[in-house]
Amino acid sequence: MRRWIGGFLLAALAACLFGCSATGPRYSEMAQSLPSLGENEGRIYFYRNSILGAAVQPEVSLNGQVVGKSQPGSFFFVDRPAGSYRATARTEAEGSIDIALRPRQTAYIEMSISMGFLVGHPAFERVAEPEGRKALPSLAYGGKMPLPAKAANAPPTAPAAAVTPAVATATPVARASLVPTAVAPATQSPAVAVVAATQPPARSAAPAAPEATPFAKTSINDLRLLLQANR
Repeated sequence: MRRWIGGFLLAALAACLFGCSATGPRYSEMAQSLPSLGENEGRIYFYRNSILGAAVQPEVSLNGQVVGKSQPGSFFFVDRPAGSYRATARTEAEGSIDIALRPRQTAYIEMSISMGFLVGHPAFERVAEPEGRKALPSLAYGGKMPLPAKAANAPPTAPAAAVTPAVATATPVARASLVPTAVAPATQSPAVAVVAATQPPARSAAPAAPEATPFAKTSINDLRLLLQANR
């Protein structure tokens, strides 16, 4: 019976941790893509790496403005101008911490839940930078601020080449020649060759009549024959 109860409690704790933890990327995955600070800005990291009181997840306010949620195994951050701030969280009791922020300074605030009468009490503690930097890499991002996409750091692609509109040009159409072209013998079809073979040969043109012989060149014998014939 005790084993059954112990197994049930472990399963309930695992389900609670799985359902209550932040689901964002790990700090180690997004550290290189975080936005840079301005000249007069500072950054405050809030993180919670303890599973004690995992089901208790109060909202965290900074100077009265809600900036995140205290979730186990998670972190979030806010960038603010240099100055004095108060972070608070409330369940049945209120926990708070005062934060003095200098230009370009990063502050690390560890959140936790302590035992309470009915519900756990939220608590804050400012830790040194080496301790805070060591705790962040394995934690998941649980903030509301949209993160810059990794694609923003990709090299720009080459612009597409400008397309020159094509100009339609009229192509002159060659006129058909009126002179029939002879068909080469090699290209004639067999049917055409048979028809050509059965046709009678064309008659040769009559020889041109010889030019009249001039009278002055007629011989004497021919003149005699002409005179006798006229008689």
